Amino acid sequence: MTESKPKVNIQKYGLQQSEDGYQLDFKSLLASVGGFQGLIESTLPGFLYVLTFAIWSNLTVSISVVVVAVCLLTIRHVVMKRPFSQLVGSLIGIALAIYLTLRPGGQAGDFYLKDFWTNGIYGSVLLLSVIIRFPIIGVMVGLFTNQGLTWRKDRRKVRFFDLVTLLWVGLFSTRLAVELPLYFAGNIVTLGFVKLVLGLPFYLTMIWVSWLLLRKVISPVQDGILDK
Repeated sequence: MTESKPKVNIQKYGLQQSEDGYQLDFKSLLASVGGFQGLIESTLPGFLYVLTFAIWSNLTVSISVVVVAVCLLTIRHVVMKRPFSQLVGSLIGIALAIYLTLRPGGQAGDFYLKDFWTNGIYGSVLLLSVIIRFPIIGVMVGLFTNQGLTWRKDRRKVRFFDLVTLLWVGLFSTRLAVELPLYFAGNIVTLGFVKLVLGLPFYLTMIWVSWLLLRKVISPVQDGILDK
């Protein structure tokens, strides 16, 4: 009796199945971040914060608008009976951003403070994984293709996984290199709009570029994502 391979939900990686294997396109990319609903929930609070601050330069007004928007988005999320797990991360992030901004000694730019730490930690961990020859992108591919760490025996795959992992290091480094000077200069409005550009659009573009590189060294049948 042939042992069946465990099924992997490849959609959450921005992939969709086709007759030729799997592919990455705009629709599957959008689905990987929760669709248009997910885009709205992740970008609207930040957009409203910087927009209202640009108009009124009033921290109370900006935070109040963000709180109202998050409450309305949460209600809409519940009414539409969408999985709460898709929203909880955003809620925690917004709550932390508001706390850092309103805490004693906080300032308008501290709304983005947690993102600097997040980008720094992610970038450092990814870089370290390349240095110790366990590129995280390779580990992730090994997990969802059911090949574990066998890819480490293929030097070509290791090189590609190193390259893609370093590209993600570049993403997080670029964010810090562009955004930190604006933060320290107190240019909150420019910082807010730059973060919108370097947020999901940059993230989705990097997924696409990563896919263009990774598809050269992974095969859906060979690596176990799809059955023959």
